This record gives sequence, C-alpha cells and structure tokens, in this order.
Amino acid sequence: MTVDLRSNLASESRAKLVYEHLMKFTDDPYVKDTLSFLMTREIAHYKMFEGALSTIAPNFPPGVLQPDPRFTQQYFNMSPTEGARGPWNEGEMPGMGKDWEYVPDPIAYVQDTEGLSELPDSKEGELERTKELDVKMSKLKSEEVISC
Repeated sequence: MTVDLRSNLASESRAKLVYEHLMKFTDDPYVKDTLSFLMTREIAHYKMFEGALSTIAPNFPPGVLQPDPRFTQQYFNMSPTEGARGPWNEGEMPGMGKDWEYVPDPIAYVQDTEGLSELPDSKEGELERTKELDVKMSKLKSEEVISC
C-alpha cells in the first residue's frame, strides 16, 4: 500500500504541472477557471494521499526484506572531480538513523574490500540482525497472506 500511495503522490504532482502548463496556452477565462479547478483538486488529492501515507508506520522501506547493511548507506563519488556534497550524501540518512558513508574513490574502495565482500566487524553483526529480521518479517507476511 505504501508504494501505491507514493505512486499516487507522484501522479498528482505530475498532473498539477500539466494543468499549470496548459494554462499558458489559453486566454479563455472559462478554460483557465476549469484548469485552475482541476489543478487545485490535484493538490487536495496529493494532501489526502500524503495524510494516508503518514498514518502507516513504518512506511519505508516497502516490502518484507530489509536493506543489506553492506550497501545501504554508501554514497560513491562518481564525479570526475570533487563530488558535490549535501543532505543526499552527508550527515544522517533521512528516516534511517544512520549516517551516509561517503566513498571519495570508489575504485580503491572496491579493491580494498575485495569487491565489497570484506566487511568491517561492525557490519557483520548488523548483517546477522538483518537476516534475522528478514525471517521474522517473512513469517509475519506469510501469516497475513494465509489469514486472508
């Protein structure tokens, strides 16, 4: 359901922009009023879907399996020069309670970690807890499906 709600949010956003764009192509006040009404309803729908999504906790990540801690928080600088930094790759990851791990030289990092197969000790424990949670969540989801 959370994936559907996020898809609905994106659809409402795109529809609003389409109506905005269409308003540029007419001088007819009745057409503009109609488009304005439709555009404004997209905002109302967006807020409804946003409200519904906020009632589901946790609502990210979707699905049953948890993210693999070996790959979740790395940000690989793929820029030919010094990469840009911002909230998308530094500080705490939104909603995850972990900090981004900025990898300035991805080639060296992959070589040093034997193709990302050598984990720091801290990741081993986290990986084990993730596997346990995957089993628990899979069992809960199976019970939910069977009970329907």
